[in-house]
Amino acid sequence: MEDHTTDALVNRDEPVPVIAAGKHNDDAERSKPGVLKRSVSKAGRSLQDRIFSKILEQVMPVEDVDAESVSVGDKPIAIDSKRPAFSLPLMANNFRRFNARIGIVFLFQTRVERLLSWKQTSHTVSFLFIYSFICLDPHLLVIIPFAVLLFFVMVPAFLARHPPPPSTSTSSITPYYSYEGPALAPAKTIKPASETSKDFFRNMRDLQNCMADYSDVHDATVSAFAPLTNFSNEKLSSTVFLTCMLMAALLFLTAHLLPWRLILLVGGNAAILSMHPSFPDLVQSLAGDMLDQTAEEGPATDRKGHESFNVSGVAMPASPSKAVSLMESLANISLDSSPEEREVEVFEIQYRSLAPYSESQWEHFLFSPMPYDPLSPSRIAGDRPKGCRFFEDVQPPTGWAWKGKKWELDLDCREWVVERMITGVGFEVSGSPSESGMTSGEIGGWVWDLPPASNRYEEAVSTLAYDVLESLNPSKGHDSKGRKKGKERISQDYEEKVHTGSHVTGEWRRRRWIRIVHRVSLPAADKYDQAAEDDTRDT
Repeated sequence: MEDHTTDALVNRDEPVPVIAAGKHNDDAERSKPGVLKRSVSKAGRSLQDRIFSKILEQVMPVEDVDAESVSVGDKPIAIDSKRPAFSLPLMANNFRRFNARIGIVFLFQTRVERLLSWKQTSHTVSFLFIYSFICLDPHLLVIIPFAVLLFFVMVPAFLARHPPPPSTSTSSITPYYSYEGPALAPAKTIKPASETSKDFFRNMRDLQNCMADYSDVHDATVSAFAPLTNFSNEKLSSTVFLTCMLMAALLFLTAHLLPWRLILLVGGNAAILSMHPSFPDLVQSLAGDMLDQTAEEGPATDRKGHESFNVSGVAMPASPSKAVSLMESLANISLDSSPEEREVEVFEIQYRSLAPYSESQWEHFLFSPMPYDPLSPSRIAGDRPKGCRFFEDVQPPTGWAWKGKKWELDLDCREWVVERMITGVGFEVSGSPSESGMTSGEIGGWVWDLPPASNRYEEAVSTLAYDVLESLNPSKGHDSKGRKKGKERISQDYEEKVHTGSHVTGEWRRRRWIRIVHRVSLPAADKYDQAAEDDTRDT
C-alpha cells in the first residue's frame, strides 16, 4: 500500500484507521480492534455488485424515471430523466470518487478546529485581531476572498514552482527562495487520493466520523428544540411562540438602532475566548466565590442564598432544578379553557318508488353526511347514498365529542340549499302551505327532487278533465280557437301541478339535522396519527 498520494489534500494528522472485520453494532463495536482485510479483486467485486443488484431489483420494483416525481409544496416536480436511476455499482463507484476528493474538506475542518481550540495561541490571537478589525470596519469583508486567494493559493503555488536550491554547506543555514530566473519545479496540481494509498483510508475514517457527528448533532437538536416547538407541552410552546412574536415585532422596529458592530465584536471575541482550555476552571472559581459570598451574608438570607444568588441585583437560580422551576413559572400561561365548538350536520334521506300506478309512501332510507342531491357526483355516477340507518350510529369526527344531547332539525332549508347552489329540487318556504305531499301534522324542512320535465308534462296532461281532452281531439270542423284554449288550460294546470301538487316529486327527499360538537384531547399516541386527518376534515 502506498504511503500517500502525491499532491492530494488530505488530513494526515492521525494514523491510518483500522478496518474492523465482521458484523458490529453501530457504536458498540467502534472501539474494538480489527484486522485489515485484503482488497477483493475487481472480478469478485463485480460479481458481488451484480448479486446485490439482482437482490435489490427483487426487493424494490423498478419504476419508470419519467413517472417519478417529487412534490415541492403543492406542485409536483418531475425528476430529470437524464439523471441515472439507483444502481449499487454506480453508487459504489461514486462513493470511491467522492472519498478520493473529499480530503480538502476534512483538512479545512481540522485547521478550523485547531484554530478555535487554541492549539497555537499566536494563530488564534491573530484570528481575533482580524475578526475585530472586520467587526469595526465591515468594508474589509470584501478583501477576505482576494486575501485568501493570494496568500493561501497563489503564494504557495509560486513557492512550489521556485523552491530554494539545495544547501551544500554543512552548517545549519536557513534555505532562501530565489524569485529570479526560470522555474525549478513543476506546477503543483491537486490530485484525488489513490484507492491503494493510506490517504484514501484516512478520508474514509473522517467521512465515517463526520456522519456520526452529524447524526449526534441532529438527534441532540431535535431532542432540545422539538419539545419547545411541537406543542407537546402547550404552555411551554405557547410561551416560546409569544416570545418569538414579541421579539420579531420589537426587532422589526428597533433592529436599525442596535449597535451590531459592537455586538458582533463582543460576542465573537467572547465565544472564541470561551473555547480556551482554562476558561471552565475560571468560571467554576468565579461561581464558587459568588456562592461563598452569598453564604456569608447572614442567617436571615442563608436559606434564600441556597436557592438563588444575586448578579448585579438580579436574583439567579443556583441549581438546575430551581432554574427549571423558574422557567415553568414563567411559562404558566392560562390557555383558553373552553374547547373549540363546531356544528355537525347529517341528512335524513327518504325514498319512494315512482313506478306507474304505484301508491308507495315515503320510507326512511338512511342518514348520510351528504344531501344526495340530483347533481351530486355519487348520484351522477349511479351510486347509492352512503351512511347509517339509525341516529345512534352517527359518530362525531375523530378528536371531537358531542356537546348537545339531541339533534336539532333545520327548518330553514332555503339557506343550505342556496348555500350549496343545489338545483333541480323543491323546498318548503316558511309560512306557506306544505308542497311535498305531507300531512298537516308532519314537521317540515324537507327538500325533494323535481321529476324530469317530460314526466311533469305527462302527469299534467293525465290529470286534465275529460272535456279538456275532448277539446284537444275535436272533429274535422273544430276551429283553432278551441285548440288554443285547450293549450292554455294545459299550461295552467301543469304549472299548478308542479308547484302545488302532491305527486309531482322525485324519488328522493332529505332534510338536515344539526348537532354541536367540541374538541377533546387525544392520547399522545394518536395525536400525530390523526394530525393530517383533523386538519383536512371539514365538519
